[in-house]
Amino acid sequence: MPNRLIRRIGRKLGPGAAAGKNKRGTMESDSLLDQLYEAKVTKIRHETSRAVSVEFELLDGYRLKYKAGQFVNVSFPLGAALFQRCYSFSSAPEENRYTITIQKVFKGRISSYAKSELKVGDKLYIDEPDGAFVTPDSQPESQRYIMIAAGAGVVPIFSLVKDLLGKNSDADIQMVYVSRDKEQALFLRELERLKREHSGFTLRVHYTRSQILGQDQYGRLDSEALISELADPANANMYLCGPYGLIRKCAEGFERLGLPKSKIKIETFSSTPASSVVKHLKPHSITFLPSGLLGKPVRTRQQQVEPILDSARDVGVNYPQDCSIGNCQACKVKIHSGILLMEEPNGLTISDAKNGYVLGCAAYPCTPVVARQAPKS
Repeated sequence: MPNRLIRRIGRKLGPGAAAGKNKRGTMESDSLLDQLYEAKVTKIRHETSRAVSVEFELLDGYRLKYKAGQFVNVSFPLGAALFQRCYSFSSAPEENRYTITIQKVFKGRISSYAKSELKVGDKLYIDEPDGAFVTPDSQPESQRYIMIAAGAGVVPIFSLVKDLLGKNSDADIQMVYVSRDKEQALFLRELERLKREHSGFTLRVHYTRSQILGQDQYGRLDSEALISELADPANANMYLCGPYGLIRKCAEGFERLGLPKSKIKIETFSSTPASSVVKHLKPHSITFLPSGLLGKPVRTRQQQVEPILDSARDVGVNYPQDCSIGNCQACKVKIHSGILLMEEPNGLTISDAKNGYVLGCAAYPCTPVVARQAPKS
């Protein structure tokens, strides 16, 4: 699934943590990792040729409390680099498990890695669940719902549907699902089963492409075509999730019908922009090893949170640099110990990350670090 804007890094202590201790059961420290739950992958299910569902469990007996429709910030440790992405839960809380679903996107490093290389037993770091794409607080199972999902936007809506039907077998839910084709339609078999088993749940699926005809009768569905299929939308809670263009047009269409904005919940997916994802980090000590046999290590303590490249310059350690925004890879740095958060976007490859490299201009220490300049080719 495409990346969501990273909301937070490192939050309050998890449930059950003793006062003065972090989520991993040790005394508090400045490490970002100590503010996250450590988890491991327990099951991987390939949903389509582009999507995979990843089930995980927290270590040390910790539990997450999440609501259907929410997402979670997942950190993938690859070598010395920490890559963070937000993914929606495809599981529902009453299923007593944690499952996220990730759809591979064009040039998506982490989504490609999750689809092709992630395996059972791999380590993840998990933050607290977040998001307001949830059902009303008061008697949600007795209200009416219209849910429109497009592409990977079906993931949180699948969680919501299961949650509502689990609480009320006769819950009134109209769902419209727009997918490129049947092969890429996530959870289609499960949704069709729910439709057969629950009379109050209606499901319409539209494909914007057809292997036989190229397009179905609707072509690329617009908001008016979608809304015209819905029964009594004025008396329902609206949940819209998917690509920004279609979802925005649907929301505008519902507003033209006079629906109050308070009845319309929207979740959109977009690539993570360069953002201040490092605001909860702390300064750390860094040791710069010489690039060759000669020379002495240079040790420093950061005075402020900054990329490792800036800290190197402060103490006279020179690294090659061209772009300073994570694109050119000229400032590739070999890390001997420590973990660094890679700010997005950046051009570090998964292969380089696994081999212990980071890009100095976009890498922020999460722990004390020992680094060496990458050898020149």
